[in-house]
Amino acid sequence: MQASSSMGKLVEQPAGKTEITSSLSQPVGPWTVLKATTWKDLSVSRRYLPNLVGMVIQIGIRLLFFLLLANITTFDGTESLGRPMTGQDLFIFFLGAMLLFVFKGTALWTPLNSVTRDLYNGTLEFLYSNPFSRYAYFTGTVLSDIIVAQVAFLPIFLLLVVVSGVNAYNMAMILLVCLTVFVALLAMGVMIALLGILWRQVTSIAGIIELSFEMLAGAYIPITAFPEVIRYFAYILPFTWAYDLIRYYSFDGDWNTLLPVSQEWAILIVFAIIYTLVSRYLLGKVERHAKKNGLHLI
Repeated sequence: MQASSSMGKLVEQPAGKTEITSSLSQPVGPWTVLKATTWKDLSVSRRYLPNLVGMVIQIGIRLLFFLLLANITTFDGTESLGRPMTGQDLFIFFLGAMLLFVFKGTALWTPLNSVTRDLYNGTLEFLYSNPFSRYAYFTGTVLSDIIVAQVAFLPIFLLLVVVSGVNAYNMAMILLVCLTVFVALLAMGVMIALLGILWRQVTSIAGIIELSFEMLAGAYIPITAFPEVIRYFAYILPFTWAYDLIRYYSFDGDWNTLLPVSQEWAILIVFAIIYTLVSRYLLGKVERHAKKNGLHLI
């Protein structure tokens, strides 16, 4: 005699015992989780079009501000460019930073916002008690934002290509720099999100990191203009090397990088690898915490 169940097939034994012969509760692959999360967040984002419009307006205001600043300001670019930076040169300098602004906010804040939303909705413990990849879940949330952010990223990239006149090779290398930075920032965003799980209120930490990527990494001022002590803090930020590489390719190699180009690429890749390994390790720690103590205790 057999009975059906949503959890599997229950087979009645002669002695009256019941044995579960199969179960529908199976682990879900990371790729499936990534696709489902990305599609879910894209569907949700369509309901909040004013938020997208606001982001585009913010980017537009930044572009207009930098265009105005480029026409009224002159930077001493003799160490980096071999000549003073003003007008078109300075606008290219700022556009290189604008490319990464799109990734900066998305990768740093999206995983944390996801955790905050799941805490608020009471779904966080459910997510951490089911057999699927949490890293794929965070990646899906970020990927959906990256797709939406192309509305701002692509016009900036095309504007940089037109203003700088770079060839196809340099265009591809700029995109590769952005992709490498995205991997590093995704891992950093996961780490901040995990702090959000344990401590809840970590927006100030994320804000400090975001501000450092703008002020210390050389978004507005060349690193060579900083005092030597400040430079050492800038060197430990992945954005410092990303800005430098983007400007190197934007000026078609006519840019004196802080280190040889190959070394800067190596540093950027090492940042991405280390951040990814550390974030996955910390994610495992949080998962063990969830299984042992329950996330309802935090």
